Amino acid sequence: MLKSVLIVLLTLMGVSACVSNPQYRDLKQADEAEIKATDVNFHVLSPFYRDPPDCVAVMMSHNKENPQMNGLISTALARHLGEKVDRVIFPRKTRHLAKRLGLDLQDKRDRQRFSRQTKCRFFAVAELYDLGDDYVGIFAKKHIGVRVDLKRISDDALLWQAAHTVWRADGGLPLSPIGALSGMASATMFAQDNEIMPSLIDDALRRMVWTLPYGMAEAGS
Repeated sequence: MLKSVLIVLLTLMGVSACVSNPQYRDLKQADEAEIKATDVNFHVLSPFYRDPPDCVAVMMSHNKENPQMNGLISTALARHLGEKVDRVIFPRKTRHLAKRLGLDLQDKRDRQRFSRQTKCRFFAVAELYDLGDDYVGIFAKKHIGVRVDLKRISDDALLWQAAHTVWRADGGLPLSPIGALSGMASATMFAQDNEIMPSLIDDALRRMVWTLPYGMAEAGS
């Protein structure tokens, strides 16, 4: 049992540098064999350059298995998009406006009505595709994988897409009794820290949005 745990720990520690310093890979140029989940994988499509977004409405994520993550992921996306786009409608405001207008934003025609009413022609949505929270006594690891799509509302044309898995871990190898106790203490504190997952979400969205070119403000300058 201990041997199996040590193998897992050594494997996780061996890739920690990759997680700390992810590669940014443009999928248009990357070789398929090079792509890793822990990379920041992105693709900017031609509609973005022909019609760069001046306003983006961020839709609420819909993950039924982990609903507690939906608000965190969507709000982090909106916050970071504000650094690249002139106008961003935050997910809570988007949902409020849709409810007031009697619209279902899962429906294409209702999204188009929403666009006309708000004068916002683009939408973005972030979806959770991987989530882990592991604890093995002397080692703890949390990870999250998110994908983001940015589309034009009128025709659902995809402008930009990005995906990234980010993780963080703590603990230590039990090389001595004191080391084992220290590792257990660090791993336990890490496993019980409720601020780590929101921090990972923020890291993932910040890294992905960094790959997005500037919108109208930059394009017109």
